Amino acid sequence: MFYFKFLLLILGVLSILNGCTKEIYDPGRFLPARKVIALSSSSMILVNQPYHHFLKGDDLTIKSLQKAINYSLDYYNKIPATTRFKFGKLIYTSSEVVRSFELFQEIINKVNDYDRLIDELELNFYLFRSSKNEDGEGVLFTGYYEPLFPGSFKKTDEYTVPVYGPPNDLLVLNLGEFRDSLVNRTIVYRVINNQILPYYTRREIMEEKVLEGKNMEIAWMKDPVDLFFMQIQGSGILELPSGKQIRLSYNGSNGHRYSSIGKLLVDEKLMALEDVSMGSIRQYLTDHPESRDRILYHNQSYTFFALDDDDRGPKGNINVPLTRHRSIAVDTSIFPKGALAYIETEMPVFKKNWSESSTAPFARFAVIQDTGGAIKGPGRVDLFWGNGTLAEKSAGSMRSFGKFYVLIAKKEALSAFAKGRP
Repeated sequence: MFYFKFLLLILGVLSILNGCTKEIYDPGRFLPARKVIALSSSSMILVNQPYHHFLKGDDLTIKSLQKAINYSLDYYNKIPATTRFKFGKLIYTSSEVVRSFELFQEIINKVNDYDRLIDELELNFYLFRSSKNEDGEGVLFTGYYEPLFPGSFKKTDEYTVPVYGPPNDLLVLNLGEFRDSLVNRTIVYRVINNQILPYYTRREIMEEKVLEGKNMEIAWMKDPVDLFFMQIQGSGILELPSGKQIRLSYNGSNGHRYSSIGKLLVDEKLMALEDVSMGSIRQYLTDHPESRDRILYHNQSYTFFALDDDDRGPKGNINVPLTRHRSIAVDTSIFPKGALAYIETEMPVFKKNWSESSTAPFARFAVIQDTGGAIKGPGRVDLFWGNGTLAEKSAGSMRSFGKFYVLIAKKEALSAFAKGRP
């Protein structure tokens, strides 16, 4: 079904050229086992079987994929061309990743047959699978969205919860500058009397008010629970008393490890695992105000924001707008920022009263454009749903297992592609 659907999309959306595209590079279909091991990392395993077994179509329009890819290209073109990214044990520069995307775009714009498309990808691209694809149930997929909350630019008796921008004393060190094995890893810290210390925790920021009086507030909210959930989502919209809406985008964190308050509620037998959702957690905190702060402070991670007047949507951790249903958040200390990916899992399906009735399978290309405190390790993917009621319900209910892949052009294919260009 998905093969056929994807083919129809290509035929309907793309301008088809007569004939088949020229094969850019043909190294032979499969590599010897020793080569597969040499190119694979512990988290990214090179696929060495026909790609038809793994790439099962795409349920969305090519236009939305091109949009997401172009945002990633914006990111790569703004950073130094020599910036390094790890794909398995392979190192690619940002300029090479750009050419890989350009090759991918050329292929999908010229090929008019799904089988031929997969053949071209198999010839010219490496396909890496997450090490968790075949481990137990597979990769856990959840969802996130852009929430809407009341807010104000001024502190009042009603709006008392500060929304902070990144503090001046918050420092970030890129460890990849010191060792290749630490590419994409960072630490967040502060310096007091020449001593390096972890940055302040959520409790220190909210209860002890260590940032108060430093003029770091960019807005104010009514409810600390609203702020907490906006931080979990990584962005949000505040509706001011005048009715005007402003967008807040992710602008760093305090560097502390994310701890799930849903898991805390389950561990303390205050909630059953199958009942945990954003809605049920919020309701529990509303019903038990005496426990609210203790539960919120369990998650020591704290997110900072920036005012964003970009009407294209919220931005992820590579500072480009997210594309609903295409942008994903993963652990970018493992998987390369901005890269082309492929996902296969299930989404929630709702009845008219917004009660979840079932799930439906889907598969599509995606782009790595975000990360999150809860998204750690090779077995987690968070799908961006956009904003609005459907996005909120889908993101809040999505919890399904599936498979996750990353694609990058082979170096020889990039060389051949460059030689064949005018």
